[in-house]
Amino acid sequence: MARGSQDVVYLEHWMPGRLRLRIPRPRTTSQVRHAAARVKRSKRVRDVTSNLATGGLLVTFDPDDPIDLVIDDLRTIGFEVSSALQQSPTFRTQSTGAAIVRQVFTGANAKLHDAARGHVDLRLAVPTVYLALAIRNLLTQRARLRDATWYQLLYWAFDSFFKLHEEQTVKVAAKSHGRLVN
Repeated sequence: MARGSQDVVYLEHWMPGRLRLRIPRPRTTSQVRHAAARVKRSKRVRDVTSNLATGGLLVTFDPDDPIDLVIDDLRTIGFEVSSALQQSPTFRTQSTGAAIVRQVFTGANAKLHDAARGHVDLRLAVPTVYLALAIRNLLTQRARLRDATWYQLLYWAFDSFFKLHEEQTVKVAAKSHGRLVN
């Protein structure tokens, strides 16, 4: 089950409040038990039910928590979460520096989400800051196009909002039958 420093699990299905993971073969019942115990220690996880015969883990969590934060928590405790439809080995596509930056912002995003009781995360806060700066500059520059910073900031607000909320599963959602697809 271990590949490198992380254990691979496949995300087979998810919906608000629950997700189903699969421990890949070859696996033993002790590996499934150990993985279930590790997943249960995650701060966002409420309960884990394991099926030793199939290697399946049914994970329940707060339905208000975004799936991204739950998956990030799983990654933090040492799991590499892959799509169940992509049963091939995964390769690192990030440099060490990029992985560190991602981990720092993932932690900051989780803290902001918890502090705001689930109402705000970085995917909303960053575009909102750009929008506020755009409005401020628009008012102070009196809409002169010579100083273009207000409309650049306005563009960045909308661009970052849509890019940060982009759904990768839209194209194949009808074919996936509720499965997460990369």
